[in-house]
Amino acid sequence: MLLLTMVCVGYAEQNIHGFIRDDLTGEPLPYANIMLPEINRGAVSNIDGYFVVSNLPVGSYSFLVSIIGYAKYSQEIELAQDIDYRMDIRLVQEVIEGQSIEVSAEREKFKELVSTSTVTLDRRTIEAAPSFVEADVFRALQLLPGVQSLNDFSSALYVRGSTPDQNLIMLDGITVYNPMHLGGIFSTFNTDAIKEAEFHAGGFPAQYGGRLGSILNIVNREGNTEEITGNANISLISSKILVEGPLPTRKSDVINGSWMIAARRTYFDMIVNKGWKYLIKPTLDEQDRESAPDRIVPYYFYDFQGKLNVDIGNDHRLTWSSFYGDDVLDWGYTDTYSSDDWIDEGYVNPDNSYYSGKSKADFDWRWGNFTNSLSWRWIINPKLIAKTFIANSRYRFAVNIDNDDENYFQSDFDTSRSSSIFKFDLFDKINDESVESMLTWLPSESHTVLGGFQYKQVCFDLGMLLSAQDSRDGITETFQDTIMWMQSRPSEVAYYIQDKWEMSPLLSLQSGLRIARYSLHDLNYFEPRLGVKYFLSEQLSVKASAGRYHQFLTVANPPDENLRFLDIWFGVPGDRKAPRSDHYILGAEYLTDADVLLRAETYHKTFDYLLTLKPSDLIAIDEDGNLRIDPFNEFWDTDAYADGLEILVKKLSGKVRGWVGYTYAVTQRKYAGQDWYYPKYDRTHTVNVVADWALNSALHFSSAITYSSGNPYTAVKGRYETWQSFNWTVDDIWGVNQGFLYGDRHAERYPGYFRWDISLKKRKPFHAGTLEWYFQILNVTNHLNIFSYIYKINSEYDFISNTSVNQEVQRLGIPMFPFFPSFGVKIEF
Repeated sequence: MLLLTMVCVGYAEQNIHGFIRDDLTGEPLPYANIMLPEINRGAVSNIDGYFVVSNLPVGSYSFLVSIIGYAKYSQEIELAQDIDYRMDIRLVQEVIEGQSIEVSAEREKFKELVSTSTVTLDRRTIEAAPSFVEADVFRALQLLPGVQSLNDFSSALYVRGSTPDQNLIMLDGITVYNPMHLGGIFSTFNTDAIKEAEFHAGGFPAQYGGRLGSILNIVNREGNTEEITGNANISLISSKILVEGPLPTRKSDVINGSWMIAARRTYFDMIVNKGWKYLIKPTLDEQDRESAPDRIVPYYFYDFQGKLNVDIGNDHRLTWSSFYGDDVLDWGYTDTYSSDDWIDEGYVNPDNSYYSGKSKADFDWRWGNFTNSLSWRWIINPKLIAKTFIANSRYRFAVNIDNDDENYFQSDFDTSRSSSIFKFDLFDKINDESVESMLTWLPSESHTVLGGFQYKQVCFDLGMLLSAQDSRDGITETFQDTIMWMQSRPSEVAYYIQDKWEMSPLLSLQSGLRIARYSLHDLNYFEPRLGVKYFLSEQLSVKASAGRYHQFLTVANPPDENLRFLDIWFGVPGDRKAPRSDHYILGAEYLTDADVLLRAETYHKTFDYLLTLKPSDLIAIDEDGNLRIDPFNEFWDTDAYADGLEILVKKLSGKVRGWVGYTYAVTQRKYAGQDWYYPKYDRTHTVNVVADWALNSALHFSSAITYSSGNPYTAVKGRYETWQSFNWTVDDIWGVNQGFLYGDRHAERYPGYFRWDISLKKRKPFHAGTLEWYFQILNVTNHLNIFSYIYKINSEYDFISNTSVNQEVQRLGIPMFPFFPSFGVKIEF
């Protein structure tokens, strides 16, 4: 890389390069079309808005820039010998009936992108899809082909047979380990702060690794470079605010930049708790008021996001990005009591005794993420760009339980004092420190070369501590025990190189190699990647890709969990092989003149050396009678495969936009003692219909319809009775022990899932900004979707025979979200 840098720095030729940005906000515009018509040469801007047209002959040219939704830019330029012509272009938005920037982006991606299974969602698309209470990027992704959800209560992503821990979730390139709020109902990411979400469902390129399933990189807005703007949003459960603007140095020729800050917090707890404390609690009688808590809603979540961009000259940019968010479940009470309370209620105190006491308990449970990153982009020359990135990502899960009791007793015969203190702490901490450097080399119009390295060290700390203290009349006994303590400090290092080669106007090849090394394994893991694209016509192309992937981190989650509340991460042990997956994808794309994109893809994925947690008791008594805490127990070595067919029809322009997606998928797993079975997240058929209808310039109606096959479950087939001896006394006592008879694992499926959600949004000018209100209804038809079944044995007792008769197993279904309306208001200023 150093040799390549020195060669390129000393190479002189005629180039035109620069950035394409929105004139109003300064945000970069990807997929803008740059053209020099005199020589039929051009380029397309990348995700950063950067473009380069290289190896140009000396002469005069018309320089044209176009992207739908913006006025065309034109300028006459004179290109001299050995000159790099720098052009930073600002495009002015213009309203074109039925058109959008998305059309240009999809058309250019259709031409340029070789990678399969890639979708980019901008903020407008995310907000257009109806969702639970407020827009959410994970909920929008679940409406795409190939992405499944376990149930309504989880926004976790199950992608092409992969589990959520096999997805690499990033915010501005920073790994986020548990991106969930409210037990998984919402994702961590504030939609107002998102610029776009780039999603790879499979076959992802060589620069990405460390996961088997998919890649999701969420890019935050850069901030307005022209003026201070913002918005405020109040939904049914949370309030949000975002402010962005330029640095005070924006008129400088040397240093310029922008910033963005966003915050969100639930407010339901604040309203209810204030009403309880100041309106209801004062009306209670004195005794109840003293023992009543100050808060009755103990849960809330919040998050903050920030981004700062500093441009130093034309060739250097520093970017700082940060996220901080927590879920908090904090509950406590204080209770005082004395014998006087009983006497006042009429109890007799014959020995003139007196006692009093105070009890205090606190329960504090917090989980959340804290990320920071600093990146440096250096345009070494127009054809060589370096990006260096350092980041820290921390996830913590901590439970603290404290209980204090104080007691005083006095009588005619004795006086005593006692106190007890009990403390319990459980924590799981992940600290990820990463360094990455990447070079992008554009040697010619037909080649784009990427190369770089990544280093990551992840520190895992899992512990459970218990302490107790008991004091009686001046004598104190103390007990402390570290019930569980686990630490791990694995590291990963990877090198990669990739070349996208336009072999001809019809054929493109993208080949890459990634070499990874894991500190607990004395091995180099080779991961070849290959993608090919061939145009059968200007509007029709076929694609294929294949790749190998390894993952060195895993989770200790139960395999049959219905709710994925959080993940317990750890590094793959040194005596276990690294989980591995091979992806094979074949697809076709067709883009019509009417701006309708049709995509069909079929895939086959294999999984080897997965780790499946064996069910066991978390807390148990060992053979010696000692307390044993074992969260992991043992793991089964597991193999799996996933096959599927996905069809996407996406309408990009017009008053009605949206998509129809269909997924046929089969996923099976097996391990020792268990033949092939369907995991709980397997759904054979899924259909999603998403539409956004612009009734006029101010009023939008959106709809999302989902139908899918039911998830598998293990059914109860009957019940059994056994007689059991209970040796409670000298004589044995015999009784009946009842249980359930289960069928084959996951051999049955829940009824089919159906849900229809709608949303109505209206915008209107409001003083110096815009006011938008929205009204949403979840599950319009109130369709009963089954979350799970619970079973119980019903019986009648016959007193004559002293037995239970007419016994039967009754099954009760637990429903998911019912009909649920919500509303909110958004103000832009």
